[in-house]
Amino acid sequence: MNPTIPPPTSYDVVAYPSYTHPQTHPGRLGVIGELFGLAPARADRCRVLELGCGNGSNLVPMAEGLPGSEFVGIDLAARPVAHGQCMIQDLGLRNIRLQQGNLTEINQDWGKFDYIIAHGLFSWVPAGVREEMFRLCRRHLQPQGLAFISYNSLPGSHLRLMLREMMLFHVRGIADAPERIRQALALTRFLAESQIARDEYQLWMKAELERILEHEAGHIFHDELAEFNQPCFFTQFVEQAGRHGLQFVGEADFFEMSTHGFTESACASLTQIGPNRLLREQYLDFLKCRRFRQTLLCHQEAALKPEAQAEAVVNLLVASQAKCASDEGAAHPGPARVYTTPKGATCTTDFPLGQAALSVLEQHWPMPLPFAELARLAVSHEAQTCGAPRPEGGASPQLAAFLLELFGAGLVEFRTCLPPIARVASERPVASPLARSQAQHGDVVSSRFHQAVKVEDEVGRFLLIWLDGTMDRPALSEKIRALFQARDTQAFSDPEDPATVQKIRLELEQNLAKLAGLGLLVA
Repeated sequence: MNPTIPPPTSYDVVAYPSYTHPQTHPGRLGVIGELFGLAPARADRCRVLELGCGNGSNLVPMAEGLPGSEFVGIDLAARPVAHGQCMIQDLGLRNIRLQQGNLTEINQDWGKFDYIIAHGLFSWVPAGVREEMFRLCRRHLQPQGLAFISYNSLPGSHLRLMLREMMLFHVRGIADAPERIRQALALTRFLAESQIARDEYQLWMKAELERILEHEAGHIFHDELAEFNQPCFFTQFVEQAGRHGLQFVGEADFFEMSTHGFTESACASLTQIGPNRLLREQYLDFLKCRRFRQTLLCHQEAALKPEAQAEAVVNLLVASQAKCASDEGAAHPGPARVYTTPKGATCTTDFPLGQAALSVLEQHWPMPLPFAELARLAVSHEAQTCGAPRPEGGASPQLAAFLLELFGAGLVEFRTCLPPIARVASERPVASPLARSQAQHGDVVSSRFHQAVKVEDEVGRFLLIWLDGTMDRPALSEKIRALFQARDTQAFSDPEDPATVQKIRLELEQNLAKLAGLGLLVA
């Protein structure tokens, strides 16, 4: 008897671009849970379910980096799932399975999960399926489990809906998917190029249209031109979740709950709302004109703290790319210093222990440090530079509160467990098997920090492919020399030339250090 072949979906016809989403990693979700008083499962010993998993681009990197955990994905589209299953087989992973099917088919045999992820799904399915997603979370979440659901939110989505309606009008009567995409982009380009940008409406319209033009065809087809695209207010989402026995925990990106960037009077007004977190979040959406949310839910019976608890920070690992704007200030804590991250987050602090902690974290990046170790090193650093030793235990509450503030501002990262990475390249360096495989097909790979990394340097990309642990530096240098020589025969004709040897060695070490810093090397 032949197996039933499912009918193709729109995602089989037009592929949706798939990436890793750092904010969905159980190590990141668990942090938010702990800060608000939950006791979620550790990322390295948990069960994860992803609804709408696509080709596994988000779930497979988790499974490869967390071999002690179990991962299950389901998606209605057969082609992406088949692609992901091939990737799993090629990598030899045994802790993950992807299944083609409807989420309504998930029954009690699937068991309970510590984390349920539904990214980019809720707003794009019929109302009945949205209700089923909540029922599923209630039924399959562990008592201390967390559900991640992202969705288009109001009021910001009103602006996007306006452009969506224009596109749908323009492509009315066109059934062919590639032609619908082509016509939608043609209209977007026409509107963008027609804006002289004189008033506020035109300025906004031009900026929004240009953002849409940067999207890939799959995004246009499945987002702007989708059959369903239903945004809602945050309070409506939470009320609907509440009817299914679920409650709001927080946002996956913690900084989205902060009031940074608003006037003092605005912050004071939000504070007056008091303990009503839900109302405060709704007014934050009004202030930010928020169009997209990534909300975490848990069981209604779980006892949550009303605010993030600084004492929970002592159980976490901490990392930061923040650098002091002054090199002198980084070495010698003292007056107020300005710190910034590559993503543009910034803060000013005159807290000497905090300055010392940021200096320590910069030295250890990308390796996260357990809070206790960071506190010890920060106290030591402060004593050496300021000559004012303090009791280590007494420093912990102040440092924890300071780091929580920086977490809200986007200057530090918290994790619940150490990712399996190598901070420096070993004698025979090893890249993660997944990154090596991905590098053979393109320049975007997944790091052990669960981030999509674009390896634009040709040598770096080939190094990823070569780093299987069998080659030492002389062997790798020879591979680089051969690569250079293939590009420029005359310049690299003499392999013994001192300048050539030095250039290759420098190229190798720089690329190995960069790959380690990106979380692509494993021990």
